[in-house]
Amino acid sequence: MVVLSLTGCGKDELGDRSGPPDAIYDVDYVEVFRNTDSFPNIARVCVRKLAFAVTSTGRGEDSGGGGPLIRVAEWDSFCADK
Repeated sequence: MVVLSLTGCGKDELGDRSGPPDAIYDVDYVEVFRNTDSFPNIARVCVRKLAFAVTSTGRGEDSGGGGPLIRVAEWDSFCADK
């Protein structure tokens, strides 16, 4: 009989700032533009002075999740101040 015990090492989440953004706390700014007709809403997201756009697909249980994160270089000057 073989018994294998695995233990994980805790990672200092607040100290992990050297790699690419991987969590919500890496986001510097979010601005949501609500669509007057219906979904999708569009959000401008600033991460480390780089701009992205993402769409939503619904609210709460009706939501199927957000759309893809799209890089928008034209908004970088806006995000540089955030």
